[in-house]
Amino acid sequence: MVEFRKGRLFRLNGALCLAVLLLGLYNAGQFRSDGVIMWEQLIRFAASYLLMTAALLTKIDLPGSWKKFAAGIIFIAAPWLTFETVMVIIGIRGYASKIYLLNLLFYAVLEVFLFAVTQSVRVSACLTMFLGCLANFINELVLLIRGTPLTPTDLYAISTAMKVTTSSDWHFNPDMLNGLCLGIAFIAVASQFKIGYPKRWLRPCAAVTAAAVFAVGCAGVYAIDYESFSTSTFDTESTNNVNGTALSFYINFRKMEFLPPTDYSAGELKEYLKTFEDDGADKGETIEPQPDYPNIIVIMNESFSDLSYLGRLRTNVEYMPYFNELISEYPNGRLLVSVLGGGTCNTEFEFLTGASMMYMPAGCYAYMQHITQNVDSLATYLENYGYDTVAMHPFYEVCWKRNVVYKQMGFNDFISGEDMTSNAGKYVSADRWEKGFGDDVEYVRTLISDSFFYRQIEKRFEQKKDGPLFIFGVTVQNHSTYEYDGDDFETDVHIVKPEGEYPRAEQYLSLIKDSDEALKELIEYFEKVDEKTIIVFFGDHQPNVEAELIDELSPNREQFVNVYLTRFETPYLIWSNYDLGFDKKDLGTTSANYLGLTTLEAAGIPLNAEYRMIKEAQKVAPAMNTWGFYDPYNVWNSRTEDGYKDEVLNYYNFYTYWKLNGKK
Repeated sequence: MVEFRKGRLFRLNGALCLAVLLLGLYNAGQFRSDGVIMWEQLIRFAASYLLMTAALLTKIDLPGSWKKFAAGIIFIAAPWLTFETVMVIIGIRGYASKIYLLNLLFYAVLEVFLFAVTQSVRVSACLTMFLGCLANFINELVLLIRGTPLTPTDLYAISTAMKVTTSSDWHFNPDMLNGLCLGIAFIAVASQFKIGYPKRWLRPCAAVTAAAVFAVGCAGVYAIDYESFSTSTFDTESTNNVNGTALSFYINFRKMEFLPPTDYSAGELKEYLKTFEDDGADKGETIEPQPDYPNIIVIMNESFSDLSYLGRLRTNVEYMPYFNELISEYPNGRLLVSVLGGGTCNTEFEFLTGASMMYMPAGCYAYMQHITQNVDSLATYLENYGYDTVAMHPFYEVCWKRNVVYKQMGFNDFISGEDMTSNAGKYVSADRWEKGFGDDVEYVRTLISDSFFYRQIEKRFEQKKDGPLFIFGVTVQNHSTYEYDGDDFETDVHIVKPEGEYPRAEQYLSLIKDSDEALKELIEYFEKVDEKTIIVFFGDHQPNVEAELIDELSPNREQFVNVYLTRFETPYLIWSNYDLGFDKKDLGTTSANYLGLTTLEAAGIPLNAEYRMIKEAQKVAPAMNTWGFYDPYNVWNSRTEDGYKDEVLNYYNFYTYWKLNGKK
């Protein structure tokens, strides 16, 4: 018998129906593509919404034995129905049989665990659906915001992610809305059926039995041959689509451990490094700082890139005219990085340490997981040559754990956004949209502007002590997302070709235009400085803008790795107020792990054995990132876990592990 619910429960469930409808209306734009309504998606949502409404507002009354039978069927079917709902959420229609069964195993093990804890078929079935859907909603939201799906290492970056996103960034696409309705419908029905325990002793027996089944399930999960699956942080979305989100997450988790390289030997590495030793610092002698070493200002500019790297892009106005003027006069090139749309700390890590993400666990965030003790960096190296070393970032000091990591990397000082305001107290709100750093800073959208930040660098430069100064500055102005609609920011760069509506990309390019103007202000300031000064400027990664634009600019990028990798290239420039003596202006493509070395060479700082070893690796692999490296002939070589043909690359691999483990 089916009848309407009554009283308070009817009102609460009705309110939930209304909330889901409002969510659908809020995301109504997701049902349009190029201005055309996607009727199939809209009809599917209407059907799933009506099903959810019926499940919430009605109740099913069955005889006692039939009710218990239905509860048993629901319990058995819950993992399967959860996985099917998850497939709706992520927009996948099917998997290979083996992949399907392995993903199903995770949801079955989850339900058995929940039953062992609760001893309730009703609660465990409902929680399985709730937790399974919640995890995949988070995965899809991360994918929509950043352009790449959730990976285990993202769990180390939750606090950072929450500080640089807001609820206005979160959109539910039609698949997610359908999955939400189906998940709620299942929970509404499943919550009506339960199986009691006629004898008290049956409850602990059920718990023990479930615990035993759970142990067997865990053994089955652990026995999965995770190394046999093709997984890549190079294209995590495609990997998830092939292997399923649960299995992909598990495989990445198992591969995340930082194990010693094949045939690793610290003693052998030390002997190898001795072959690069020279007189002076390598022999333990005291270094006498030279009075003419230049000041070094490094600017890692948030999301600064040139989308024309991807293909023919035409805009109504130039978005980086000053930068393009500079590269005709000063050393420059392209920087191959390991991240896209986020993961800033990994580009920092490579630049500051000289280590490469190619030798780190796939998908990891170096700052969050693997810097657990003091690590030699560009800061500690320059301090040996008399430099005062300062890190600066106009945002929260805790983001990417910089307040801890910069100390471990040997910086003498760290000036964060919280130090750039005269407010009595430090800003602690997690909502970046409040412009909470005070009224005496300058914002672009809701983030401290590049122009204001550069003035803070100039201010710190004017306070410098005797001797050269090293500033490592990380901007924040251009951070995603690019959907700000405040009247204090104007999108003044518009895309002419390719044709289409690209509001996010146009807001991004308008931000780059602002950054370009701020860079001009910074350079003009240091042009008037009497002391020798170098400014190294580069972007940390490309932005997450409309996929349709990327496809238009680079329609064949999935077919050729060299074309695909242009999505992971940013510009870099080395400006100076004196002649650096470089033979050519275009230095070609390099990578972040080598740019610190290039900075030292530009500044005339002697190289120790470790940097000379890195320089030797650069000859063999001029540019590398987490997925592999280019050889001197511009041929791509994929990353391998079993060692490399070239001796210097194997030792470079040893070096990364050795450096992050206290040189033991």
